[in-house]
Amino acid sequence: MKSLVSFAFLSVIISMVCAEEILYPRGCIYIDGKCSRECEEGTQAYTTGCDYLTKEATCDEPNPQPDTRGMICDFTACYCAPPTVRDTVTNKCVPLEECTKK
Repeated sequence: MKSLVSFAFLSVIISMVCAEEILYPRGCIYIDGKCSRECEEGTQAYTTGCDYLTKEATCDEPNPQPDTRGMICDFTACYCAPPTVRDTVTNKCVPLEECTKK
């Protein structure tokens, strides 16, 4: 009987962990290990874990390179989902060919 209760409890915990991934298919901005807000449509979660930061692709810099001056841990953001880039004039994710002309 104890194993049945333990199994049921474990199943509930696993379901809760997996449900967060289903509820937030584009990912989240995490604060203190909890999802603060879901990434908006057209974006996806970006995290460094503990690695070099690569800035979001923009109209001005569509192929950013990692900043190797120092590693950053636990950084999360919502970056435009490829193949789109951030138009810094409108703050929208757009295909590169639709960037605002400056």
